[in-house]
Amino acid sequence: MASGRVLNRYRMLVTALGLQQLDVYRVMESGRPVDVIRVRDPATDKVVLINLKTTRESLTEEEFIERILEELKSQGISISERILVRLRDKLGVKAS
Repeated sequence: MASGRVLNRYRMLVTALGLQQLDVYRVMESGRPVDVIRVRDPATDKVVLINLKTTRESLTEEEFIERILEELKSQGISISERILVRLRDKLGVKAS
């Protein structure tokens, strides 16, 4: 089981993207656990379910952010480029 401190880090990443994390569900898909995050975009007031296809703690911070961004894009929600640049600078990640 992951410690609360590790999982808090993922909540902070969601918040840094300008989103509000509502819940996290751990469900079984094809016999393995996956996390599904429910987030709210305050700008559009949309609530989106994001299936990470694995557990949060098995992803790096960069992979976690990329999975969130992919799903948001498919749902029609965009994140400000300024927010993305600031977050990637903080994490030391080059833009893809």
